[in-house]
Amino acid sequence: MRIGIDLDEVLADFLTALLKYHNDTYGTSLVGEQFQSYQFWETWGGTRERAIQKVYDFYNTGYFRELKPVVGSQEAVSILKQNNELFVITSRQDDVAEATRGWIAQHFPERFSAVLFANHYSQKGDSRKKSQICDSVGIDVLIEDSPEYALECFTQKRKILLLDYPWNRNSELPPGIYRVNSWEEITKILARDIPNS
Repeated sequence: MRIGIDLDEVLADFLTALLKYHNDTYGTSLVGEQFQSYQFWETWGGTRERAIQKVYDFYNTGYFRELKPVVGSQEAVSILKQNNELFVITSRQDDVAEATRGWIAQHFPERFSAVLFANHYSQKGDSRKKSQICDSVGIDVLIEDSPEYALECFTQKRKILLLDYPWNRNSELPPGIYRVNSWEEITKILARDIPNS
C-alpha cells in the first residue's frame, strides 16, 4: 500500500513551536486550542500576507529548526514502513524544502520514498494541489490534519485518516474519511486495513 503522510501537525509539531515563537516575539499568549482554523490570521489577526510573512520569519529561527516530532509518529512510521511505501505530502513551500528534508532525515531516517511539496502560502512559485500529488504517486491512504485537504484528496479508491485537532472538529466527514485520535490508533487501523464504507 502507498501511504501519503502530511508533515505539519502529523509528523512535525509545527504549531506548538510557531506559537512559542509568536508569543515570545509579539507578546501574545496564544495556545493551540484557540485555532478553530489553520488559517493563522483568523486566530491571531492581521492579514493573510502578514501571517505568511510571520511564518517565513519563523523559518529563520531556532524555534523552527528545533521542531519536535508529533508524539508517537516516529514509532508508527517505523511500523508502517515495514509493509508499505511511504511518502511525505506537505503543503510547505519550496523555499524550505532543503531544511524540511534535513529535518525528516534526522527524525525519520530512510522511511520515505519521497518528500513532495505543494508550495502553498508561498511568496514565490506556483502551488500544486495535494490531490494532484497524491494522484501522481498513486496514494492509497492519506494521513492528514486539514479538513480541506482531506476532502480535496478523498476519492472512492483513496481513504483518508484525519488526525483530530480543533481546526477540523466541526467538519462534516463523508464515509471514507476517518477521524483518528493518535498515531497508535492509525497503526491499528492500517494493520487490519481500512474498512470499505
